[in-house]
Amino acid sequence: MTNDEWARIRKDNHKEVERRRRGNINEGINELGRIVPNGSGEKAKGAILSRAVQYIHHLKENEARNIEKWTLEKLLMDQAMGDLQAQLEEMRRLWEEER
Repeated sequence: MTNDEWARIRKDNHKEVERRRRGNINEGINELGRIVPNGSGEKAKGAILSRAVQYIHHLKENEARNIEKWTLEKLLMDQAMGDLQAQLEEMRRLWEEER
C-alpha cells in the first residue's frame, strides 16, 4: 500500500466518522425539537437549541418552586401531626383519669 493509498483510506475513514458524528448531533437536535413544547415546526438548529435551553430553565424554576412549596407543606403537616399527637395524648390522659 502506497502512502497515497494510505492517506486516502485515512481521509475516507475520517469522513465517515465525521458524517456519523454530525448525524448523531442532528438526531439529538431533532429529538429536542420534538419533545420541547412551543415548537412551531421550527427546523433551525439554533432556534431548537435556544428553545430547549429556555425550557430547561423553566423546568428548573418550576422544580425550585415545587420544592419550596412541598417543604412548606411538609412543615405544616408535621406541625399539624404534632398538634394532633398532643391532643391524642391529652385525651388518653383524661380518659385514664376518669377510669
